[in-house]
Amino acid sequence: MSSDPIVKRSELNRQTIPWCKGVWTGVLSGLVLGFLLKAIQSFTGISVYTLLLNIDFVPGLPLILPEFVEFALHLVVSICIGVFYIWWIQNRPQYAMLKGILIGAVSSLLYIPLSQLSTRVPDLNDTQAILYWVTAHLIYGVTLGLCAKGTKGFNKLKKGDPL
Repeated sequence: MSSDPIVKRSELNRQTIPWCKGVWTGVLSGLVLGFLLKAIQSFTGISVYTLLLNIDFVPGLPLILPEFVEFALHLVVSICIGVFYIWWIQNRPQYAMLKGILIGAVSSLLYIPLSQLSTRVPDLNDTQAILYWVTAHLIYGVTLGLCAKGTKGFNKLKKGDPL
């Protein structure tokens, strides 16, 4: 390693978690998911947005918080997912979109435990709610993939290239 600080910074960027890109990916994807589920709930009356923001089961928190606080907590989770996703694809950018969709599909499985933890959300056997929830989370995954495509052409990066 050279003693030149510019070279050190460049080498360091290759080995660290891409925080900035991950945060923006998480924020954008989380906003898409949140606004989509809010629109679905507004048009259908099915409480999928309430399910997304539901924190009734977290000990020590009030049962009901202002919507903006619950939405901020949702974005924190999405930012964590965004950072993980960008880290996951930075060294292996192949199938970045598929990996995003996979994250969306896996995160949609949270419907199962979340629907059991509150009476304010759709039931576990509400097939219409499940369909909306899964579809919105797959769109979340597509948004993750689109963010990756938009950040310096992940499909053209080689292993070790900085983001």
